[in-house]
Amino acid sequence: MLDYQFKKENTYVLPQSVYRQALYAVKDLTRLKRKLFYLREEARSIKSLDPSETLVSGGTVSDLTGNIATEINLTETRIAAIEKAFYKLPEKYRTGVREKLVHDVPYDESAHCINTWKKWQQILIYHVACELNIL
Repeated sequence: MLDYQFKKENTYVLPQSVYRQALYAVKDLTRLKRKLFYLREEARSIKSLDPSETLVSGGTVSDLTGNIATEINLTETRIAAIEKAFYKLPEKYRTGVREKLVHDVPYDESAHCINTWKKWQQILIYHVACELNIL
C-alpha cells in the first residue's frame, strides 16, 4: 500500500510534510521503545554516582543524570502521544493499523475492503500529528 492520503476525507487531510512526519513517527515506535529501555538501564547504572557530580569535558559542564532524565522524558512523551492516538481509533481497527504501520504486516480481510483500512490509517496519522503538535 502506498503511503498517501485520501483527499475525500477533508477533515483528516494534512499537509504532505506533516503527514510524512506523523507517519514516520508511528513507524519509529519500535525503535523509540527500545531506546527508552536502554535509557532506563543507563539511568539505573549511574545511580551509584553522586547526582550533584558534574563532568567537565571539552570546556563544558555536563549533568549526566539530568541529560538522561531529559532524554527519558522526551522519549516517553513521544511514545505516549503516539499510543494515545491509537486509542482514538475503534478497537476493531487498532491492531490491524498498528501491525501494518509499525511492523509492516499486511492488512487482514476482516474489514470490508482495503479502503477501510486506509481510511483508519489516515485518521490515526492525523491524530498522531495533533498529539505530537506538528499540525
